[in-house]
Amino acid sequence: MTGLQFAQLVREYTRTNSVSFTDASIILLANVIKDDFAKEIAKADEDYFGVPSTRDLVASSNSDPTAREYTLPEDYLKIKKVEACLDGTNWLQLKEFDLIQYQRTTNEAEILNQFSNDEGKAFYDIFRKSLWIYSGAITANSGGLKLWYIAYPADIAVADLSGTQDLSVDPTTVTAGMPRQFHELWARKISITWKSSRPKPIPLTESELVFTPDFKSALSSIRNPNLDRSQIGSIPYNDGQQY
Repeated sequence: MTGLQFAQLVREYTRTNSVSFTDASIILLANVIKDDFAKEIAKADEDYFGVPSTRDLVASSNSDPTAREYTLPEDYLKIKKVEACLDGTNWLQLKEFDLIQYQRTTNEAEILNQFSNDEGKAFYDIFRKSLWIYSGAITANSGGLKLWYIAYPADIAVADLSGTQDLSVDPTTVTAGMPRQFHELWARKISITWKSSRPKPIPLTESELVFTPDFKSALSSIRNPNLDRSQIGSIPYNDGQQY
């Protein structure tokens, strides 16, 4: 539904108008609930909120250990894949590892001794909302770090509530909209939250009382959207011991 339809539905559910339930108040609740929805939708692992992003690489340095640190985007929810052009020419996929697995010091000389810019020998660790690269020497180059990640969908603004664009449409090439399957539930959850927050809480309707199972049903509906996807089964190895 469009932003205008969305605001109208919220006010229909809450029996309010633009004075008793302002656009600003709808937006405040909508964006908080949107982020809660996004965390659950992301668990379906269907990449609805997938974003490719590039960053410039800076040269690794003996004197500056933070030269290997790259802050994650503010809208980051989950990492899917990391690629890098560490030597300025060749691209490779970085593998994740955890710092606790690395039983050595993290000075530049030791990192260069233990890692390289060969496939399978360069890694990244996520620490303090940053991505740290463990590899051979890094050559500074433009757009040399490519991050495939799942982002929180874009916030909606007051102006969107009078707009005619569907809220499922991605606002930009690097931000996502909310899948259509969740628009009515989004409006319904706003209504539930608003009613429950009144000085004298307003009783919920029958549809609002079944919000949770309806939301779970919507989550199920977005799984496996590609009917051309191959499903490959496996048979346990027969070593003869079961006979």
